[in-house]
Amino acid sequence: MVSDAGSRAPHPSVQPPLQPAALAALDVLRIGLRSRVDSVAELAALAMRDETEVRRDLALLHDEGFVELRGDRIGYSAPDEVVADVVRRRAGDLGADMLRRLADLAELVGQLPALAHEWESGAGDSHLFDVEVFHGPEAVVDLWHLRQGRETARRTDVVLPDAARLYVADPAMQQVWHEASRGSGRRARVLASIADGVHPAAQQRIDEELAGGVEIRLMERPPGWFWVTDDTTVALPLAWGESWPTSVIAVRSRAVAGMASWLFEQLWDRAVPVRAGSAAWDSLLTLMNGGATLEAASRVLGISERTGRRRVSEAMEHYNVSSMLALGVVWGEARRS
Repeated sequence: MVSDAGSRAPHPSVQPPLQPAALAALDVLRIGLRSRVDSVAELAALAMRDETEVRRDLALLHDEGFVELRGDRIGYSAPDEVVADVVRRRAGDLGADMLRRLADLAELVGQLPALAHEWESGAGDSHLFDVEVFHGPEAVVDLWHLRQGRETARRTDVVLPDAARLYVADPAMQQVWHEASRGSGRRARVLASIADGVHPAAQQRIDEELAGGVEIRLMERPPGWFWVTDDTTVALPLAWGESWPTSVIAVRSRAVAGMASWLFEQLWDRAVPVRAGSAAWDSLLTLMNGGATLEAASRVLGISERTGRRRVSEAMEHYNVSSMLALGVVWGEARRS
């Protein structure tokens, strides 16, 4: 099922800035998924393109797993499973280039609505995908509540780079949100920015969320907004990079949601609890490893910068190193082991 909810105003289609070769290959893939032709010659004829060019596109698609190419014969794979697999392979090393990698992954997932439509057109049977696009200034919040009203989610994980619009809660929506985080088997986790975590206007809302059972962690710069529920549904911005998206897409697919859950766990492990005032150097170094300054990390932990410096010194003494660079290396190795 592919639907478009929210604002009724027309919205231009969002095309991610993929490379021309990749876009051409995806066009060929759409035609193939829709028609299910199983030979290179037939696909080239339908695409009205040179067979050599189509074969080159199919080679790219074969490398990524979208098709199986054996000589002149073509086999097709369900696109959501392939996208999830590509995401896992490309995100295997979430290091300094995390922002670029996640943007690339969001662009790839953004291709799913069109690919899902063609897959279902070619299948000729029941709908295999549930894809929904939602527009409007409150799309980030409205989409979750809309889907929650249809089918109650027991576990929700949210990455929230910009929470400024949420400093003051809507009581009715907050009640629904808290109900989703309480009780056996229920959980709600929010990964927010340090800037929001220490903002004076956000403190009451943070207290309310913690009291409501929501887990909150902070990192210097969350890479982009998305949420995932119950390992079945993931929501992403149509235009990656917006801190508060006005057009979002929800995809119900265990393969894609499983990928998003994996990404969330990588980020969650790099963040620290919002009220980690009694933490020692580990939480401080975790924040600094994520890009926070000593001053900002100390503020998040509720300690003075002087105390923060003392904890760094204690960590250096503990690991027997004399520089921040060396500390980062040995501390990182200790965490991994």
